[in-house]
Amino acid sequence: MKHRQVEAFRCVMQTGTTAQAAKLMSVTQPAVSRLITDLEFHLGFKLFERSKGRLHPTPEATQFYSAVDRFFIGIDELEHSAQQLRDRSPTSLKVFATPALSTSIVPKAIYRFRKLHANVAFQLESASYTKIALRLQTHQASLGITHAFPDLPGLTQETFLRVPHVCAMHASHPLSGKDVIVPQDLEGENVLRILPEGEVDWDATTAVLENSGVRFSSDIATQSSHTGYALIAENLAVGLIEPFAAHPWRQNGVVTRPFEPRLNHTYVVAQPDIQAVSSMITEFVDILRETAATFDADLGASAH
Repeated sequence: MKHRQVEAFRCVMQTGTTAQAAKLMSVTQPAVSRLITDLEFHLGFKLFERSKGRLHPTPEATQFYSAVDRFFIGIDELEHSAQQLRDRSPTSLKVFATPALSTSIVPKAIYRFRKLHANVAFQLESASYTKIALRLQTHQASLGITHAFPDLPGLTQETFLRVPHVCAMHASHPLSGKDVIVPQDLEGENVLRILPEGEVDWDATTAVLENSGVRFSSDIATQSSHTGYALIAENLAVGLIEPFAAHPWRQNGVVTRPFEPRLNHTYVVAQPDIQAVSSMITEFVDILRETAATFDADLGASAH
């Protein structure tokens, strides 16, 4: 399989005709047709059905194109990186964070960082815990900001925050009148169940209720804390839940209260273990720690 053959296939898929593909590639239309024919021979399946002078992609072509497009996106990113080096432009930071962190602490840290370094480009992607681990291990991310990992090959991690879960409920719920929630307060309540993901097991959160002998139901479950807060906003359950995603839901009637005993969870900044640590990354991590410390200090006040 030759690069030029794959490029011709991609151009035909994008433009719909060999004539337009030929213009993109600065070659003749017969040359594009020949490249497609050679590629079909190499692959062992047809890429296009030819009917009345038009090309119609086969199902195999559609599946193959998704892989081809990912390949070319990677090439485009390499070109962009090379251009930055030629122009001596600031290297961009590609950050992956869990959904709750990517909509709370991380944007605040990026804002503070950009006030000092306005020309540094950021790419912030919201991803699951397991996807963040994969992106770091395959060197597709500069930083991962997430729950603490077990010892995983290919990455290093440092704790930047330990924060307790809060008890969240609708403002109309009787428990909203209490300053602190304890296990006995949840007797008979429907407590939101957060589904486990990878090595992150939230069962320890509800275990504190079970160990206290509290009888409760748990027939509403979700994996996303944002979805959890949406369910709490509908007064479907109360939740022992991370505090990061709470802010936008307060305008929808959700209130949070401290829960005792504290249910602390550890969050980390992780990097590929062979990545050279630049001064830019070090400075951003320092700002992230400062932002997280401010969040932790304000946690009690934000609960009311």
